[in-house]
Amino acid sequence: MMKMSLTLMTYITVHVLLVSGFDNYQEILIRVNQLPEIVNLFKTSPNTIGNAVKILDQSFDFSTAIETDGLSDSDLVKSNVTISPPVVPVLSNLCMNQTEAVFKALLEGQNWAERMIDAAAKPPADLLGGDITWLGDYDECLAIHSNLTENMEIAPFDGEYCLVGIPIPVKTIPNPLVAGQYMLRLGVCVPDGCSETDTLILINTVLSKIPNNTMLAASVQCQNPDREFDTRATVVIVIVSLFITVMVIGTVYDVLYIQWPKSKVQTMAGLLNGEVTENYQYKITAEEDTPLIRDKTTLEYKPGLLGKLLLSFSIYTNGAKILSTDQSAGSLNAVNGIRFISMSWVILGHTYGIFTSISDNMLPFTILMFKRWSFGAILNALVSVDTFFTLSGLLLTYLIMKELKRKDGKINWFMFYFHRFWRLTPPYMLVLMVYVSLFPYIGSGPLWKKDGMEVNYCKDAWYYNFLYINNFVNLKDTGSQCMAWTWYLANDMQFFVISPLIIIPLFFSKAIGGIVMFVFLLGSWITTGVISKTYNMKPTLVAGGDFFPYFDYYYIKPYCRIGPYLMGMFTGYVLYRTNCKCRINRYVNLFVWIVAAGLAIIILYGLYDEMNGHPMSVDVAALYNTVHRTLWGACVCWVIFACATGNGGFVNTILSWKAFVPLSRLTYCAYLIHPIIMYYFSNVQRKFLHFSDLTVMYLFLPNMCLSYAAAFIASLAFESPMMGLEKVIFRRGEKKD
Repeated sequence: MMKMSLTLMTYITVHVLLVSGFDNYQEILIRVNQLPEIVNLFKTSPNTIGNAVKILDQSFDFSTAIETDGLSDSDLVKSNVTISPPVVPVLSNLCMNQTEAVFKALLEGQNWAERMIDAAAKPPADLLGGDITWLGDYDECLAIHSNLTENMEIAPFDGEYCLVGIPIPVKTIPNPLVAGQYMLRLGVCVPDGCSETDTLILINTVLSKIPNNTMLAASVQCQNPDREFDTRATVVIVIVSLFITVMVIGTVYDVLYIQWPKSKVQTMAGLLNGEVTENYQYKITAEEDTPLIRDKTTLEYKPGLLGKLLLSFSIYTNGAKILSTDQSAGSLNAVNGIRFISMSWVILGHTYGIFTSISDNMLPFTILMFKRWSFGAILNALVSVDTFFTLSGLLLTYLIMKELKRKDGKINWFMFYFHRFWRLTPPYMLVLMVYVSLFPYIGSGPLWKKDGMEVNYCKDAWYYNFLYINNFVNLKDTGSQCMAWTWYLANDMQFFVISPLIIIPLFFSKAIGGIVMFVFLLGSWITTGVISKTYNMKPTLVAGGDFFPYFDYYYIKPYCRIGPYLMGMFTGYVLYRTNCKCRINRYVNLFVWIVAAGLAIIILYGLYDEMNGHPMSVDVAALYNTVHRTLWGACVCWVIFACATGNGGFVNTILSWKAFVPLSRLTYCAYLIHPIIMYYFSNVQRKFLHFSDLTVMYLFLPNMCLSYAAAFIASLAFESPMMGLEKVIFRRGEKKD
């Protein structure tokens, strides 16, 4: 037993790890929410890190450490952590024998045993600056193979990397994930015959030998990079394979029976100076003026039902549609640019939120960024989502009003709802299925979540997403959440469901419709103001305060977020009534542009004092929470209105760039997929990143490019085929002969 303790003492001595890791999207937001409080704590108590290091180094009772090291009560938060008594060592025989073999090899100076120690985490420089995130060497540990030729009683074994969690029962260092508790995570390399339970026993055996120590390990996660696929993953792989097979068959069918004959006829007709026309049924007619050919040659191919179903999955046709820059007459071209820029903004904000968790200088970098007034566009990037709400309300009202006018106020309301559900849900659920089932198997590393990023593989939560009610689940119950960033889709669908309550009266009577819209807006404002004041909310999620009331009662609730959507509906109605024709005096136009730009700047950068230790009063914060999203929507609406009516100038030229058209089509899938891309990259890191402006740029640009590349694949496989199937089944878009 003494040998085992000495071995583990070698493993553990000063190899402690504080990892600001995260398990899911909600924990990212919690950490971002508490950044200002962390910054202010270190500004007012600059010795916090130094005191924490002393405590960790001395490893004695924390209550004594608090009294002798001069930490004030304001610096510390009492913990509810209960320290269990030392665990009685009950090791498996295999782990016991392998551990003793490591100790013996160390005494003999064998290289493989020394590498097990070398692979463990070690304290770096700049401890006082907060660089206390030590991962060790994951790959070195896994590459270790024991050499036990002289001892045939023990079979050769390999190294196994484990991350040990050790709770600290005081808030010595502000942990933005769990209030009142810290988790030291110790990267160790142990023999692969030791299970997670064995490793926990080994660590606690050593920790219990330290005089007056109250810290004990609470969790262990050992990596298994060679994990076999379970039934869930196997089934998903089969389903994905079926999709790929159908896509290949559909593409071959399209090329051989549609595209190739069409190309041959068009080439022949061009050579003969004829005319080529085609309709939905793929009719191609060539008129000839040469005597070498008869008066008229008609080539016609009409695919049957099966053929049309296969064509829905054609990579050739769907890819051409996605990448096409053509738009129908009357389209609001500036919307494409706004949609892409807003999606890029979302990705940039998530790049900061996700990757600061694996930075070795999160605290100094955060303090530096908060001092920059220009960083307000990142801290308040949350309004980028309100841009999407605005666009959604505007486009819905504008298009439905035109449809109602064309059909004399009549519309198929079943298809109104079904089309929306079918447009969003299949790609949503299919991406969720692939992500949840296969993500655990596609990477490895010291921070890799071997069971994936979602709790219990979304078994108890996926149907909330399917029904678009995941913004009403209990956020504190992590098992009821799945792809938490999709709260936006739930809100957008809920707005869509109630939209006829505004659209119908607005179509028949602008006065009645206007009153209904105003009632909705006033109700939202009153509700938001009352909630904000009742819970003493901060003016933004990243300003600190209590995370759960802000996020659960305000941030993701439709009755608090409908303001920008209503502004979009109003603007869509105005565009419909004016037929996108409105002449504005150039001075008036310039004045409105200045007002809209000034208002947007105030919304984005007006929280500088709030983020730097000068908070708003509760009433002012409530006012800000109540109106700023609606006002932001109004600014976006002005940009669209001005561009659509010929008053946008160079802004319209930029936003209407044709390259934005295909990128805009991919925005939905990019929104679904981009956090998954970031999760993967952040979790496979072997070392922590050192954050700087250049680092962020080199993270953001690849994230955006990879997100859109993955979105293109997802759209080809899941989104475009479903839209094609809808047309085939309901014969939508067909022209009758």
